[in-house]
Amino acid sequence: MMMNLLTDNAFATLLGLGETKLDVEIFASAMAAAAIVQGSLLMFTPNLSRKMWGNKDDSIYTRAHTEFIGASVLSMGVTCFCLFVLKLEEMHKTVGWTLIVWAVENSLALLKQYPTKAGGDPTLQVLWLFLMLESIRACFVSADYTYTQMLLLAAYSLNALNCVVAAVKPRISANMYGYSKVRLNKDQLNTLRGFGYEGIAMSVFLLSLLNNVDKRTALGLTSMVITAHCAHALVGKAFNSTYGNFGSLLFYLWMIAHASCAANLLASKEVGYFMGGVIGVVTIMKLPFLFVEYPEIAEEDFFKKYSWWWKEAHMGI
Repeated sequence: MMMNLLTDNAFATLLGLGETKLDVEIFASAMAAAAIVQGSLLMFTPNLSRKMWGNKDDSIYTRAHTEFIGASVLSMGVTCFCLFVLKLEEMHKTVGWTLIVWAVENSLALLKQYPTKAGGDPTLQVLWLFLMLESIRACFVSADYTYTQMLLLAAYSLNALNCVVAAVKPRISANMYGYSKVRLNKDQLNTLRGFGYEGIAMSVFLLSLLNNVDKRTALGLTSMVITAHCAHALVGKAFNSTYGNFGSLLFYLWMIAHASCAANLLASKEVGYFMGGVIGVVTIMKLPFLFVEYPEIAEEDFFKKYSWWWKEAHMGI
């Protein structure tokens, strides 16, 4: 019955399970535009974005990492724009444009003295900036293809490891950047986890492209990571400080968009059914509360009192 439901309605089309298929080139271009808009808002208007997503923490630490999340999202949008809209063939130059986004963000963060003001150490961030600048030089100037390729693979592999630590063990990541004496609250840790997830997605995308994986497959794999981020943010124990109704709705819609992107670009029914299952589980666990107008919706006590699946939703998912 579940199979019939998925294959006989518009939802099935979104997940690549129906007879009608989405134009993946147009879909990818639309996702690129959405990522550029969202990334720009996060990167250049962090306070507005923070409030929009429901994060109540207004510290410099949260502002800085909101900008870093924006840089990750914007860099993926720029990469998609180069690949699916401009149809650029030179992969190193495409990656170079992506790196410029990160170089700008790191430079601005250092000029604003974010690490120092937030109680951290800017040393690692300075080293990242030098690595980015050298990578940009290699992408646009160097005639040595092998050197550029190895440099980019090393840089994004290091970034992937860095972001895995941020997503899984945010306190360890914070300590690495000199915040060992700073007592981070839940919102700050959640922002760092979000940065980790988006950084992993960016690294998966760029490493796949650098290893000659088809651009559609690379974007599909990236969307699976972002779908996991959205699902975890909505129902996971680690993210149990709520994002509020509007923020949760944004996560939910973004999850559906990326689940659809993954299923259609990977052109796999197995992925489509899996993404449908993820959406179904998250919907059962979270959606009934998105439109309930209770002022205590953001409070844990509300869920404990009214939701029989509260414990199920927070058992370390």
